[in-house]
Amino acid sequence: MKKKIFAAAVVACCMALLSYGTWAYFTASGTARNVITSGGIGIEIIEKTKDASGTELDFPKDGFENIMPGSKVSKIVSVKNTGEDEAWIRVKVDAALVGSDGNALPLNLNVQGVTVPVMTFTVENGWIPGADGYYYYSKPVSSGDKTAVFFREVGFALQMGNEYQNCTANLTITAQAVQTANNPAPGGDVTKVPGWPEN
Repeated sequence: MKKKIFAAAVVACCMALLSYGTWAYFTASGTARNVITSGGIGIEIIEKTKDASGTELDFPKDGFENIMPGSKVSKIVSVKNTGEDEAWIRVKVDAALVGSDGNALPLNLNVQGVTVPVMTFTVENGWIPGADGYYYYSKPVSSGDKTAVFFREVGFALQMGNEYQNCTANLTITAQAVQTANNPAPGGDVTKVPGWPEN
């Protein structure tokens, strides 16, 4: 069976924490690329933010400044089906922290014996975690429609110390889609839909 597969990898956010461990820059840029195309499968990662009045805007390409430890940044992520055909959609998030010296920094802090992640986000309802690290949208997405929101904000740990000064934090979002036509979810389990690109 011929599969129509499309994958998009988007560098969703880059952040830099500055002196006294107390503020960050939150920026975004994105690209999309076809892995295999054979018809009408296409997706786009949609990134929005809310301002102080609650108005939803496009997430700025230049990002945000003056983000303090303990802060939460509005970043509303969903995926749109831009192709002609209905599709299954999955999303993965990879995080990395790089110090000003170019070396990797821990993604988690040890606070009195408790593990605290430096960056956090909460996956919304409608997304099912797979054993492969992807989150699978629970329903097929029709042409022109969007998934429900994947996450709404990114949080920074209050306990970030001086070792994170002048570091860069990267949150990479990868979204992939595969056709639903002649490609049902086995036993209703969307995490077992065949045809995804191998990672």
